[in-house]
Amino acid sequence: MVIILIAFRIALPYILLRFVNKELQTIPGYTGHVDDVDVHLIRGAYTIRTIKLDKTGGKIPVPFFSAEVIDLSVEWSAIFHGRIVGKIIVRHPILNFAKGPTEETSQTGIPAKPWTKVVSDLMPLKLNRFEIFDGEVHYRDFYSSPKVNIYATDIHILAENLSNAKHQKEELPSTVEATCNGIYGGHATLHMKMDALNQYPTFSAKAELIDMDITKLNDFLSAYAKLAVRSGTISIYTEAAAKDRKITGYTKPIIKDLHVVNWKDDKGHPLKLAWEGLVGAVAWVVKNHGKDQLATRAEFSGDLKDPNFNTWYIIGQLLRNGFIQALYPALENDININSVNDVKGGTKMGKLYEGSKGPGAGKQEKKSRKEMRKERKEKKKDEKKEKNQQ
Repeated sequence: MVIILIAFRIALPYILLRFVNKELQTIPGYTGHVDDVDVHLIRGAYTIRTIKLDKTGGKIPVPFFSAEVIDLSVEWSAIFHGRIVGKIIVRHPILNFAKGPTEETSQTGIPAKPWTKVVSDLMPLKLNRFEIFDGEVHYRDFYSSPKVNIYATDIHILAENLSNAKHQKEELPSTVEATCNGIYGGHATLHMKMDALNQYPTFSAKAELIDMDITKLNDFLSAYAKLAVRSGTISIYTEAAAKDRKITGYTKPIIKDLHVVNWKDDKGHPLKLAWEGLVGAVAWVVKNHGKDQLATRAEFSGDLKDPNFNTWYIIGQLLRNGFIQALYPALENDININSVNDVKGGTKMGKLYEGSKGPGAGKQEKKSRKEMRKERKEKKKDEKKEKNQQ
């Protein structure tokens, strides 16, 4: 028996390596390979080293996904809560999204069902903790002029209590915290609470990107918008909540110190200078000169498959920032999981917005949201008062 166990232990890494490589061949349109697998019986884990996932056909020069190390193990801390669950730690993963003129030269994602099946096969336990260190995400276009490669690096993501191993009775027992320090001089954060066991997206999230240098995106702007900027930073603030197949939230982009026309670099391209001049003139008209910022607030609400956006309201917010009052560069903290209760069917914020098409719709929408926030605050005060009396 001892000899058999020793032989099995020696052969186990090779068995696992063959199993993992076989599983990576089951994803439609992609082929994967792992260089090595290490087994750690004492802590109930195995480690995948140097994994790559390429799109079949060989027309994209970078893999869709790669990682230096993926460690799959038992989460021992969860055993104290009476659950045997697993955790996955990924070190230096790289995702490459690519855009090309044809489907064969593009890679924008993998069908969710085959991918989740592979993960569940590799991790036989229910996943409770997931963590990424030093991640990268790239968007590439090898066929544009100039070629595009915009990216974010130094990404850290930590998702905990995904299988609710702590037996919490909260509506949103799972948490996701993410940071990105390598995004063109900017910094991004995400704070999310969610119900990972719900079959439909159920979450409340806040995210912000602060002071990203727009000039670093000039290749992207030149390829798709035929212009380049001389200076400027952008910050984006977003809040969203979803449950029962409905979603609500907003995103607030704020651009500061924007200067579009680049006389020095584009003096030999008069048409490009004219286009940049037009864009710069429009930006100058609608920006808030006191704060030197260009901003708007885009709200969305409705069915997850087809959320509604009020274009007139977005334009109204842009003009408001420019001529009335500058939008404040921060999260507003007025969206949570209870905000979804105000969303009815596929309409925007209930019947009040059905058929809203003109400029007055934005004003009506703003008033309604203000009243709803006031009602929620009064409701919270009443609940707190009752609790204190008890």
